[in-house]
Amino acid sequence: MLLKDVIKYELSYMFRQNPKIALILLGLPILYTILFGLVYNANSVKNIPTLIYDQDQTHASFALIQAVADSDRYKIVSQVNTQEAMEESLHNNEALVAVVIPLNFSRDIKLGKSSQVMITINSANLMFSNSILGSISEIVQTVSIGVGQKSLEGLSQMPSQALSNAAPIRLAVRVLHNPTLSYSNFMLAGMSVFILQLAIMIAICFILVREYASISHLKDTSAPVLLMGKLIPYWLCAMIDFVLCLAINTLFFDSPFRGDIGSLLLIGCAFTFAIINVGAFYSVIVTNEVLAVQLPMLYVMPSYLFSGYSWPLIAMNDFSRGFAAIMPITYAADAIRDILLAGYSPLLFRNVGILFTFGGVLFCLSCVIFSQYRKKILRRLSLEAPL
Repeated sequence: MLLKDVIKYELSYMFRQNPKIALILLGLPILYTILFGLVYNANSVKNIPTLIYDQDQTHASFALIQAVADSDRYKIVSQVNTQEAMEESLHNNEALVAVVIPLNFSRDIKLGKSSQVMITINSANLMFSNSILGSISEIVQTVSIGVGQKSLEGLSQMPSQALSNAAPIRLAVRVLHNPTLSYSNFMLAGMSVFILQLAIMIAICFILVREYASISHLKDTSAPVLLMGKLIPYWLCAMIDFVLCLAINTLFFDSPFRGDIGSLLLIGCAFTFAIINVGAFYSVIVTNEVLAVQLPMLYVMPSYLFSGYSWPLIAMNDFSRGFAAIMPITYAADAIRDILLAGYSPLLFRNVGILFTFGGVLFCLSCVIFSQYRKKILRRLSLEAPL
């Protein structure tokens, strides 16, 4: 065959005989480009849950609070009256940043003294921390200049002179959970969970596909027993892998571990259970080994992007948040990071319940589909058998 004939043959195979190849080759990059664009189209993190601890309660403090409220970066969710209430809100992730205005804030400004505003940040998620550190500095600086200029103008100074001398508000930053803003502390746990998910899906996608080829020797075994017997070894291996990965991060890469091992094992158990059953479900609905590998990858690859781990869910649009809701990693990655960095995940038991329910529903669907498909195969084999 000439070169042009080989090219023509291959194009014919790709687009006519096996169009799935062309669809994957041409469609997949376009699909993921669109998905990435949907996630990052906001360009910046907005509506960060913010609480106010105003100990001064004056016009000057109200002006600073209003400046924060006017910024689309922040959404004031509550105002507290005690340090303890502020710490509890940050600990429970009800707010991710607290603006603390000290007592005598307005008096110090009028007396020409500098007054310090404290910003307390939950830095377990660096996406919030980096956005807050840049934008809050601009807000405080703008308010500081405005307040100082008015004060100095009241002392009969010219506006230009007042502006050059006005900077009465200083900004102090307190960073919780990840005080060094370490990128490895932020990323390693999530990447380990993502790779574990990928390994589980690759390992498990064939477990039922291969049974369709020799299904008769298992005809006396019920579908739930068969499926459970096949999944349990993978589940146990996945849990061992989960523990080993996090241990490596802690022992060799100095990632912090401030939580308790029980919480970590609980969320790991729920997550691996859900992923095992996702893989089993894909293995049940396809009968071709190649397709059994390809389909799960379409589901798994965007999961890290949409999980809220690398880009916050509150910065995503409704479609992206809906897509994230069907990804088990969404309920596991943040919880694992909170346990490691903050010592506590406020949504731990809710997320564990969702993951076990998710996996349980998929297990039941897999049993029903496998049972029906097995009956169909056995019926066909009985009709083909010689009399």
